[in-house]
Amino acid sequence: MKEYEKTRIARLFDDSVSAKNTTGEHIVGSDKNIPQITGKIAFERLELKSEDVLLDVGTGTGDKAIAAAHICRQVIGIDISKKSLERAHVKAAQENVDNVIFAYGAFEEPCAELNLTTYGITKILVVYSLHHLPDSFKKESLNTLANLLHRPGRMVIGDIMFFEDPGKHRDKFAEIYYDAGDTDLPSKAEYLIECLKEIGANVHVEQIHPLVGIITADFQTIS
Repeated sequence: MKEYEKTRIARLFDDSVSAKNTTGEHIVGSDKNIPQITGKIAFERLELKSEDVLLDVGTGTGDKAIAAAHICRQVIGIDISKKSLERAHVKAAQENVDNVIFAYGAFEEPCAELNLTTYGITKILVVYSLHHLPDSFKKESLNTLANLLHRPGRMVIGDIMFFEDPGKHRDKFAEIYYDAGDTDLPSKAEYLIECLKEIGANVHVEQIHPLVGIITADFQTIS
C-alpha cells in the first residue's frame, strides 16, 4: 500500500507558495476550476452562523478560513505547509481580521501547536487534503477530528473520491489535479461514508464530478 509522505507533500506545497502558484487554492466564491468549485460548495454546506467556531483542516494560504472569519465567532486554520501558513497570516492581516488563528497541524496530529479541545469547535472543513492519506489513516483521522467537534456539530469534506472505477475517467484526472497515485490516495466514497457512520454521523453525499464529492456529516448531541 502506498504510504503517506507528509514531509514530501509539505515540501510540494511550500514550493508552490514560493512560486506564487495558487492552482490549488480553493477560493470562496470562485468557479474557475474543480478544486475551487469544490471549496465553494463545501464552504456553503457548512451553513456557518455567527456563534460557530470553525476548524479548517488543510487551510493552505487561508482563503476559506479568512472568509469564514467574517461570518463566525472564531476560526482556526491548520496546515502542514509552513510557507502556506506564513502567507495566510499576511492575508489575514491585510483583511484586518483578528478572529482567525493559523497554526501547524496535521491530520494525525491536529493539536501539534494548539490544544484544539479548548476552542469549542462546532464546524470542521476539510477540502482537497484528506486524499493524501491512505485509507487506514483517513479512518483514524476522521475519528480524531470528530472527537474535537462539539455536539451538535458538522464536518464537511470536499475532495477527490471514487464513486466507481476511476479508470473509466482517466481523461478527467488532470482537471481535478489528481496525480494518479503519486501523492494522491483517494478513497471510495462508500468507504468514507462508512467511516463517518461508524463514529455516529448522519451522512449526506453529493457527487459534483465523476471523481469528486462533497460529504456533509452531522453529529448530534449524545444523549
